Amino acid sequence: MRFLERVFATVYDSRHSQPRSSEGVRQDPVEVRIPAIPPPPLAPAVRTDVTQLLGRNLADQFTQEVCREYAMVALPGGRHCQSAELGVSLGADELGTVVAIALHFHGDNGFRPYPGTIPGRGGTIPKRGSLHAALGRPDPGQPFDQWRFPTFTMYALYAADNENLMRLTLRQ
Repeated sequence: MRFLERVFATVYDSRHSQPRSSEGVRQDPVEVRIPAIPPPPLAPAVRTDVTQLLGRNLADQFTQEVCREYAMVALPGGRHCQSAELGVSLGADELGTVVAIALHFHGDNGFRPYPGTIPGRGGTIPKRGSLHAALGRPDPGQPFDQWRFPTFTMYALYAADNENLMRLTLRQ
């Protein structure tokens, strides 16, 4: 016997009882389950600034540590390393000195998009407008966007829409 039936045994009438439905069908506001809020996406791991590799030798201990950090794999010939998963590749001259670093965006050459921040306080949005807003106008008189910094020069290559960034090349 339910609680109210016992308390109001003399007043209780069967016409006042509500049929109980199965739990899956019940639509009382109290019973409606709110879907769980998904956890926020994981922030990309903070990694060493790749611009620090420019001018260093591939055999240098610091260079080796950064290559391991980015999971770079040496390509045949030994003068190029890349990490397709993190969108980074680098090239060295015949003496093994790192002379160029490429950061790939929007699936450039089969690379996944580079997850880090754009060097030189360029932000995280790989768009022409965002680069211009963060870094200022590029150097005038160039057929491509170029920004000079004290330790490197950055060149931007855009997609056919001339807005989405495909690749940033960093040189000394």
